[in-house]
Amino acid sequence: MARDLSITRVYNATPQQLWDAWTQPEQLARWWGKRGWNAKPESIELDVRPGGTFRVTTVSDEDGSEMTNEGTYDEVQPPHRLTFGETVVTFTKLDDGRTEMHFHTTTEAQDELFQRMSKGVESAFDRLEEALAP
Repeated sequence: MARDLSITRVYNATPQQLWDAWTQPEQLARWWGKRGWNAKPESIELDVRPGGTFRVTTVSDEDGSEMTNEGTYDEVQPPHRLTFGETVVTFTKLDDGRTEMHFHTTTEAQDELFQRMSKGVESAFDRLEEALAP
């Protein structure tokens, strides 16, 4: 059974800064993955266009194990909307100069795996906030 994971965060950044954090390899490497897992910069491949692909490998600080995320971009609307697979990420400028980021994905992950996935995504978004800090 498919389950939805939706997370909304507000960042002290412009939509363009968030867009760049998702679409520029050197910036993605600073935050992608939950705490304790780090993206291998040399593994990051981002062809940010409809039909383009992405690939990112993260490595565990604890035991060196690797996990690869990959997919195909469906919609690319800079700097407001990215869709890939079952995932949609939007960036909306707020009146106070901050930006609301909304992340939504659909997954077949069940119970414990879904909980671990949710915590991992939240952790990555904490790291994104740190990466955006001046």
